[in-house]
Amino acid sequence: MKMAALIATLVLALAPATAQAGCKDHAGSGVDWSGCSKKLLMLGSSSLDGAKLDGSNLTSTDLGGANLDGANLDSADLSYTSLKGASLKSASLVKTAGNRTVLINADLSGAQMQAIELFRPDLSGANLTKANLSRASLPRALFTGANLSGASLEKSDVIRSNFDNADLSGINFTYAIVARASFRNAKLAGSNWTNAYLYRSSLVGADLSGVIGLTSAQVAIACGDSSTKLPAGVEAPNPWPCTKQDESAL
Repeated sequence: MKMAALIATLVLALAPATAQAGCKDHAGSGVDWSGCSKKLLMLGSSSLDGAKLDGSNLTSTDLGGANLDGANLDSADLSYTSLKGASLKSASLVKTAGNRTVLINADLSGAQMQAIELFRPDLSGANLTKANLSRASLPRALFTGANLSGASLEKSDVIRSNFDNADLSGINFTYAIVARASFRNAKLAGSNWTNAYLYRSSLVGADLSGVIGLTSAQVAIACGDSSTKLPAGVEAPNPWPCTKQDESAL
């Protein structure tokens, strides 16, 4: 018995130690900060490409201009985090959460952002080309001037979001909740609106003539006017149901 216990002790002693996140490691490519608290830090322009930041707390941290290409930020807390001008190409932000996250002019092309939950994020001018935002919750998001061509917002919630002047060419809005959102002067050619919920969405100044999946029933509960262009076979309500008060509440 004593010999068996000794052997077991030696085996455990020689076994490789479980890898631990290096929470005290300096910022750098591939750093492992999984589950670490990195709040209130100034990390602007840092090289964090390929970094492991899943489950980390980045509340109020400045990551403006940082390189986070291919980084893992799954389930991280991005509340009040600034990622202005940061590069997050092909990064993973699955189930990431935050409040008023700043992503102005950030490059999120090809990013995996399924089930992300950001309240009032600012994505103005951001590049979200072919990003996957399916099942995302992004209420009151600012997408003004952003590029979401080829992106997926299938089954997402973008209620009261602003897509004015955004490139939404080929975007997938299937089963998305886009109630009270705005699409003035957005590029919408080839976008898919199948079963999207458009209650009081502002289609004023929007050209939807080249979209697919849109029906008269969906348009009947949206806001529009004579400047709204619809696909062939889709009829505008007469009159449009919205009042000036409805439109100002968007």
